[in-house]
Amino acid sequence: MLQLFWTDTNWTEKEIVSRPFVFLTQTEQCLPPKLSDHLKLSTNITCRCDVIVLSYKIKCQKERPPHVTYLFDNTTTWGSGRNKLFFAAMNRRPGYTYFIFTDDDVSLKFNSAATPDMKHFSPIRIFQDWLLDYEPAVGVVDFEEQKEGQKVRNKIKTNCRITNSTSVANPTIFFDPLFNAFHARAARHIFPLDTTHERVSWWLTDKYVCSAVELKFRGQALLFFPVTVENRLHRSYPRSLRGTRKAWQEFIQIIQQGAPAKYVNQSLFHEFGKDPFVYLETSKTYCRNVTRHQPIVPFAHFDEQSQKEVS
Repeated sequence: MLQLFWTDTNWTEKEIVSRPFVFLTQTEQCLPPKLSDHLKLSTNITCRCDVIVLSYKIKCQKERPPHVTYLFDNTTTWGSGRNKLFFAAMNRRPGYTYFIFTDDDVSLKFNSAATPDMKHFSPIRIFQDWLLDYEPAVGVVDFEEQKEGQKVRNKIKTNCRITNSTSVANPTIFFDPLFNAFHARAARHIFPLDTTHERVSWWLTDKYVCSAVELKFRGQALLFFPVTVENRLHRSYPRSLRGTRKAWQEFIQIIQQGAPAKYVNQSLFHEFGKDPFVYLETSKTYCRNVTRHQPIVPFAHFDEQSQKEVS
C-alpha cells in the first residue's frame, strides 16, 4: 500500500502496511452504497480502515465484509450515537490513529485549492494521507453549504493580516460535525460528547466539540482546504436556537472546571466564554503556525504561551 506525503511542492509516495483509520457512522439501516463508494469503504485495502455502523431504525441483515461491524440502537440521538460508536471502536481494536466520524449522506470532492497531482487520486485518499502526514488533533475539510474554507481564508486576512495565504491547511475553531477526523490521542479527551441539551437541539453538541478542541488543543484543529464535503439529505431533528449562547458558555465553564489546577485561571477561558460568537470572529487561533506531528497533549498550548511571555 502506497501512502502520499505532501512535501510543500508536490506529493510523494511511501509504502505502508497499517490500517490506521476507523470510520464511524449512523444510518437508518445499512451502510448507504453512495457513502461506501465516496469513502472507498468496500474493502479494508482501499480504505485502510475498519468501519462501524450504528443502525437506528432497522437492524441491517445484509452480508458484510469482515472489516465492517454493525450495531443497533433505536434510542440514540446524534451525540449519544457518536459516543456509542466511539466506545465500540475503542473496544474493537486499540491502535487506530484516526476516528473518522461521518454523516451517512456525505460526498467528497476537490475544489479550486486542489493541485493537479492530488486529482490523480480520490479526495478521501488525499485527505487520509494528509492526516497521517500532518497529524492534527482534529482534521476537517471545507463544508460546501457553510463555505468554511473561505471563511477561514477571510479570518487569515482580517485577524492575521496575511493577504496571500496559499497554505494547504490552517487552524480553525468551529466546524460542522458532518465529517471530522479525531486523532486517537485527542479523541480520548473529547469523548464522550456532552449531550445535555440534545432534547432541545442537536446543534448544541457541536458547540461542545469545538469548545473542547479549542480549549484543550488550541491551533491543532486543522482545516484541509483542497477537499470539500457536501450533504444532500436533511432529516428532521431537534434544532432550536434558543439558549445557544448560554449553553455554549456552560460547556466552556465545565471544560475549565475540569482543567488541571495550574490552567484554570488562564484568560482564554474568559475570552472564549464571554461571547463565543465574538471569539470565533476575532480569535488569533487562525494565526497560529501549523506544525507537522506536533505533540497532542491537552492544554499544552498554555505552557507554550507562558514560555513566550517569559522570553
